[in-house]
Amino acid sequence: MTVGTFLRLVQTLPPERISSIPVESLPDNIPSNIAHQLPSATRQAIDSLLLAANSYHLARRLQEEGVYGKPIVAALDRARSSGETANIRIFKDKILNMVSMLQDYQRIRKPYPIALFSKNIVNVNDLLIDVRSQLASVCRTIELLNSIEAKNEADARRFELAKQQLEKQRETIERLLSEYYIFRIKIMARAIHEKRKAVEEEEPRNAHIPKLLAELRGKLEGSRTFWKRTLNPNKTANQALEIQQQISDLMNEMKQNEVVISETDLTLWLDAIVDASINAQLVQRSSRAVRDARISLYFLLTMYCRKQEESALQIAQNPFMHVEPEKAIRYVLRSEQFILDYFANKKKDTTAWLSGAAKSRIDELDRLQKDLLSELRRANKIAAR
Repeated sequence: MTVGTFLRLVQTLPPERISSIPVESLPDNIPSNIAHQLPSATRQAIDSLLLAANSYHLARRLQEEGVYGKPIVAALDRARSSGETANIRIFKDKILNMVSMLQDYQRIRKPYPIALFSKNIVNVNDLLIDVRSQLASVCRTIELLNSIEAKNEADARRFELAKQQLEKQRETIERLLSEYYIFRIKIMARAIHEKRKAVEEEEPRNAHIPKLLAELRGKLEGSRTFWKRTLNPNKTANQALEIQQQISDLMNEMKQNEVVISETDLTLWLDAIVDASINAQLVQRSSRAVRDARISLYFLLTMYCRKQEESALQIAQNPFMHVEPEKAIRYVLRSEQFILDYFANKKKDTTAWLSGAAKSRIDELDRLQKDLLSELRRANKIAAR
């Protein structure tokens, strides 16, 4: 009997019929204030019945702990709960707020601010750990109940019902995560495309600078050689300083034109793409957005690597620049190491929150990692020609 069924009965039955309800048929989570608005005689009958029911459920609980152990009893308790914790409610509310914001912008046909939505997504991502932890806990509880053999048919039915209730909780959480992943990949795909466009527009602005830098470095080396032979070393020293200043100015100009690609953004975008790629419920619904975002991300990862290497090269060629060399010398194949580190952490996290159901997701992560590295290496070969 559910709490709702019990409430309907006590609102219609006379007190003597209420007293005769078998206590073993009552749920063990009836609210204590269920009879506050009912007549006095009915309220007394309900209070007596609840007292007897509490004694019955307590005795049964102690008996079950002796037969099956406390973890199984706790698993049955969890199955009877709604499964909607405070963190899940907050997570759901934040997603609904973002969806509502996006619909408002679409209704007035106004471009929505990617930076604002990205910031909101970062905030929601902080709740993912808790939501995934709850999903992992529900999965482990199901596995625990699957591992126990019931001592009688009544317990077997109760265990089966508990597993069905837990499966509903699992499906609810996974559906909520899927809806978030779909929304997130749509927003992040646009952020990725906008960053790619900005990087592509940067290249022509800086295209003339490498040639000028090479010419100035040639003059600088020539002035240093002439300095050793000249009768007027002060003049040649001043000329060298002027050339160094011109080099510094050009490098500052290049820096000002630069579109920064940060590891924080790359990780955020990778999370959106990877979570969408390994989620079976939304592969069909978001396959195009995922594919297009991955193509642009390949480009950005390649540019990220190239920018790091070019930065290190410029510092090596211009030792007079006031830059900490240790920060610039470690960038060879930085993007490949970034990918390897990212997927190593992702596999660890996925195994933790998916428990025994993680193998197919891990296989998909391995495939994604292989695809990303292959595409990066191919792009780097093309860029090196």
